[in-house]
Amino acid sequence: MTRVARVAVLVLLGPALTGGAVAAAQDSQFGIRGLGTPGRWESVRSRSTGGAFAPFDPLSPLTEAPLADVPQLTANAMESASYRDADVSGTTSALRATRFPLLNVAGRVNRRLVVGAGFTTYLDRTWDVTLRDSTLLRGALERYTDEVTSDGSIADLRLAAAGRLSRRIALGAGLHLLAGSTRETAERRFDDTTFHTVQQLAEVRYSGVGVSGSLLLGVAPGLSVIGWARADNRLRATVADTTSAETDLPRMAGGGMLFSPGPSVRFGGSVAWRGWARAGAGAFDTWSWSAGAEIGSGRMPFRFGARGGQLPFGPGPTAPTEFAVAVGSGRAFAQGRALLDVGVERLERRGGGLTERVWTALVGLTVRP
Repeated sequence: MTRVARVAVLVLLGPALTGGAVAAAQDSQFGIRGLGTPGRWESVRSRSTGGAFAPFDPLSPLTEAPLADVPQLTANAMESASYRDADVSGTTSALRATRFPLLNVAGRVNRRLVVGAGFTTYLDRTWDVTLRDSTLLRGALERYTDEVTSDGSIADLRLAAAGRLSRRIALGAGLHLLAGSTRETAERRFDDTTFHTVQQLAEVRYSGVGVSGSLLLGVAPGLSVIGWARADNRLRATVADTTSAETDLPRMAGGGMLFSPGPSVRFGGSVAWRGWARAGAGAFDTWSWSAGAEIGSGRMPFRFGARGGQLPFGPGPTAPTEFAVAVGSGRAFAQGRALLDVGVERLERRGGGLTERVWTALVGLTVRP
């Protein structure tokens, strides 16, 4: 229990200071007109199956009940690198981002109770927009460039607990603290250099609270189902100790099924609903689905899957859509005490005249000391 507490402190302090992500470039264009781009609460293993295994994966911070089956102290971390082509009205921009979106630790307190702590990305808010326009000054039309940037993210810090009520029933609950910050800049540069450049800077801090719960059922040998729900209150934005905005955050619910006809074959599927329309005008409720499989046991399984659904924010009058396919594998080392997972995802998003195509490379490390 002492080791669990020490690692939990490190897990919780890190993202509180960094916002849960390292901004290397620019995130999705579909988060600019809203609160940001929602993160994916999935480990590399789960994401390599299209997210299908996420509700059943104790190392994916989507649900809590699977933590009940963690046999010993376990920690995992994940890094991703995305290569994005954004097409806006025939103009394509190549963008890149590197992220450290997930870190978790879990350990058994006693025979029936497991606790876990960690963070994942709740919203990405890193982007850079440049606009060209003109205005009438002293009777002359002056051209200028406006550049608006946001650099940062909002992290989801989770403290969770789970236990088995019986051989077939596991129950879990979690407390979520949302924390992060962004550095936002607005700058106007005139083509005529005799005009001064105008710039405004702001450091915006975010906070919020949420709760979640999940129930895992073993309905038959090799067949499990799970249901989960989550409610977050409001995202509070603060500038210089003054509240600048408060935005309602979504209610969420989902479920999944995992079928294992044999020890080396697993199939999974899941669906989820998120009520983002509560965030205000221009936000949409979303549905998402995923399906995938893992074949092979032992040192190097093969994983694949697909997912699709909607995005909560976009430039058009309807919710943008997304579709992705993924593959991956893993390798065990040190007599199973260390696991290295890798994956590749191909994603396409469309909506409001904007198209994004993204390649993402995923690397995850799991350690059981």
